[in-house]
Amino acid sequence: MNELIYLLKTVNTENDIGDPTKTLTKEERYAKKLEIGQREFYQAAATGLKPEIKFEIWTFEYGNEMFLEYEGRNYKIIKTYERKMEEKIELTCTSITNKEVMAYGNAQAN
Repeated sequence: MNELIYLLKTVNTENDIGDPTKTLTKEERYAKKLEIGQREFYQAAATGLKPEIKFEIWTFEYGNEMFLEYEGRNYKIIKTYERKMEEKIELTCTSITNKEVMAYGNAQAN
């Protein structure tokens, strides 16, 4: 696991006068970058998804985040696959903008 990724969460907060706001938090994780297989790519495309990048991290480090950042780009996690025997989880992602991350609202917090 030699790639640095950041798991992203949007947290609902309030500003000084009580207006609701969203804050983006980042959790640093080390991951292994994986290849997206041809079969996986075409199956996702058939359902309207476009997998671009996939990572593997330790299962205990994943808190159901919906987004991640890698090399300055934001990605939405479109599929997870847990390999229980190895205690690892694969995160298959598609690229998005920061505005899209903030628009999704609350991701589940740890």
